[in-house]
Amino acid sequence: MKLVLDLSYPKLPKLFWVVLLLACLLVIIRQLPVSWVSGVLASQTNCRVILQQPTGTIWEGSAALGFSEANAAEGGCRPPAAVTERFQWVSTCKITSLSCGTEIRYAALDKSQVIEWALKKTQIAANEIKLPANILEGLGNPWSTLRPRGELIGRWTDLNLPGLLGAGSAIGSNGNPKGGFSGVIRIIINNLSSPISPVKPLGAYEILANIGDDGLNWNVSTTSGPLLLRGQGDTKAGMHFSGEASASPEAQESLVGLLSLLGKKDGDAYRLKF
Repeated sequence: MKLVLDLSYPKLPKLFWVVLLLACLLVIIRQLPVSWVSGVLASQTNCRVILQQPTGTIWEGSAALGFSEANAAEGGCRPPAAVTERFQWVSTCKITSLSCGTEIRYAALDKSQVIEWALKKTQIAANEIKLPANILEGLGNPWSTLRPRGELIGRWTDLNLPGLLGAGSAIGSNGNPKGGFSGVIRIIINNLSSPISPVKPLGAYEILANIGDDGLNWNVSTTSGPLLLRGQGDTKAGMHFSGEASASPEAQESLVGLLSLLGKKDGDAYRLKF
């Protein structure tokens, strides 16, 4: 058998190769494993939030959230101090509007969480979630010292964040685009207790956070209980918190050991600075 290469056959148009290339890219993107996002999330949060045992793709899959910290000695992230139950997500995109939507289903959520992604805007719909308070350990001190137990309720308004292309040309003091951040997050902690304290419960607390162009700003206040906490934090130049802890008059003797672990004594209060 003799094979002959016919060079006179007309070449395929350039449009064909463009379409073929786009189709190949679409298939690759469609099959991106969620483990690819897991590394990005851990890097961006300095290991404070990680995806635990993720399965599936970035478009459809499941995972649990772990709360940890960076391992300075060996690199990478330490084993998570707390892990949530697994949740599932499904994402769909619309080429006509160049936008995508993600629906997250999780038993602890009041309703399915909807996230809308676009080139210039990302919106996380208002919702509510109930979780065990021990997930706060992954946020660092004072929670990692307290090792909190109790009920945590999180509520948030619509949270607006910049999209893939940012929200505008103006840049805020923290390096983020101005005009793209807004929203309020309220965290309520009820019946807080700690294994290192004989006093139970320690109290109830509220964390009120505002998202703005300069980052996240939050206040911690006490609503009831013998352990009194208050302070302010922000993310303008990394995550910082300063405040004070004290005890109600009738519980000062019982809580002196716990207070000394939380901060340095200054008058009647113990200074918290992290």
